[in-house]
Amino acid sequence: MPAYVHGGDVYTFAARFGGAPVDLSANINPYGIPERVKQAMLDAVDACTQYPDPFCRAARQAIGAAEGVDPDRIYCGSGAADVLDRLATVLRPKTALLLAPTFAEYERTLTDARLCFHMLRADEAFAVTERILDDITPELDAVYLCHPNNPTGRTITPALLREIAVRCAQVGARLIVDECFLDFVADGAQRTLVPLLDEFPTLVLLRAYTKMYAVPGVRFGWCMTADAALIEGLYRVGQPWNVSVVAQACAVACARERNFAQESTARIACERAYLAAQLAARGLWVCAGEANFLLFRAQDVDLQDKLARRGILIRDCSNYRGLTRGYYRTAVKTRKESDALLAALDAVQKEEG
Repeated sequence: MPAYVHGGDVYTFAARFGGAPVDLSANINPYGIPERVKQAMLDAVDACTQYPDPFCRAARQAIGAAEGVDPDRIYCGSGAADVLDRLATVLRPKTALLLAPTFAEYERTLTDARLCFHMLRADEAFAVTERILDDITPELDAVYLCHPNNPTGRTITPALLREIAVRCAQVGARLIVDECFLDFVADGAQRTLVPLLDEFPTLVLLRAYTKMYAVPGVRFGWCMTADAALIEGLYRVGQPWNVSVVAQACAVACARERNFAQESTARIACERAYLAAQLAARGLWVCAGEANFLLFRAQDVDLQDKLARRGILIRDCSNYRGLTRGYYRTAVKTRKESDALLAALDAVQKEEG
């Protein structure tokens, strides 16, 4: 089997250790699936005797109403990864610019492209700065941004985002911005690039309900763009029934759960501040992330394994382009889970003397 490069691999953990971990390797809302979303999925089971709507009409209507976007500008897929695959198939960029470090799926989908990398710097706390503008050149067909970025959790200032969009338009590069974690940013509603869709027709925004509504096992994501030809192309590649009946019902219910998202974001912000302070107090460097996870650096390059032996699963980030051994990512979850991580860290440090 190929190597698995993401978090959330509780199956390998169980096979190795014989039980379930405290999983801090996947950035999922710790407050679980909202009850109305659960009920909507249960109610949809009887409709599984029919093929799913290939155009996800109800889901697009609900998302459009929630986001203030024309449903015809929305394409739905089986998770954001499915949409990324289809975007790569339709756009076929010859040259693309990616951040480093960033989410590995962008690079995986761009198998036929020449990839350029804008290297984020530790001495800038992995922030995206105006340096990126120098890397957006006429040879590029596409620029991929993760906002907030994974694994750093850093956002880009609104002014710089607009400058990036303008520069991409000037050089003729498609701008794909992954906003899948933006729900967890305190002022995320003011940070989205949705208002720029009309101004920049080649802008594509990627979203998912996976993280906020704790449904990674359901698989639902979507993109938004004013480019009607691109939307048409996404429908034409791949199978027509890529989003299940249950996933579409889940999406409709999630789109209506705005209070849940706002309450979760506020609670997680408090837990993020607590965990960041506690990690720093233990001598660890912590990136100033704004989402529901934290990137940190430790001297111990075997920390993931040592914590796993104590029932805690974190994400080793050494396989991210631009990072080295000793970088790790932990999800921000409940105080109980954070304290379990901190207790395990203390035990490792005590054992090491």
